[in-house]
Amino acid sequence: MKSALKFYFVLALLAVVCIANAQTYRLEIGYNNPKRFGSGVSSTYFDGVKLGATAEYKLKNNFSLLTGVLYNFVYSDKIQGYPSSAEAKFRTTGHFLDIPARAIYTYPLSKSLKVFGFAGPNLNIGLAQNLKINSTLTYPSTSPLFIQSRSIDLYGGSDADYQLNRLNLQIGVGGGIQWKKYQIKATYDFGLNNLNRTSSGNLYQKGWYISVAYDF
Repeated sequence: MKSALKFYFVLALLAVVCIANAQTYRLEIGYNNPKRFGSGVSSTYFDGVKLGATAEYKLKNNFSLLTGVLYNFVYSDKIQGYPSSAEAKFRTTGHFLDIPARAIYTYPLSKSLKVFGFAGPNLNIGLAQNLKINSTLTYPSTSPLFIQSRSIDLYGGSDADYQLNRLNLQIGVGGGIQWKKYQIKATYDFGLNNLNRTSSGNLYQKGWYISVAYDF
């Protein structure tokens, strides 16, 4: 745990240094599609939006460093069917912050057109994540199939069935194209650490997003 905190601190410090010395700043917005999965649970697919600002610090030989802060809002709707038309509906909403630290290589095709690729870590920080369950099942509470209608705070709370870690360390790769001051890029982030704070199994979150950005 201490080594992870040291890594988060170094990543945050790198972000501050890069932002303070950046030559290029951008506004960014895009579509986000995370997936939470693990042992003994069904996968949860999210849809959402990502928006924020990034800063790029130029190095030598077409290399640069990029960081920033991006806000994510995601949601998921799942329905689990049972006999006699009974069902359980699960609706999850989440709010996250991303702090990326990417190494970028840019290859100019012309004065106005460039292509680029990048890789590096991303610190995904959970702000809030709520799960609302609406169940029409009639199984008794002693049954393993019993599901109670309720709302759960997945980051804690007295009525939480399980708790998630707020910090999700990811490694991402991606690329894109830039025309003048406009960028289109796609990124895939792989979750590295277990998000489940209980002993019920491992949970990870990964996913991809596509976005557009504008230099200012």
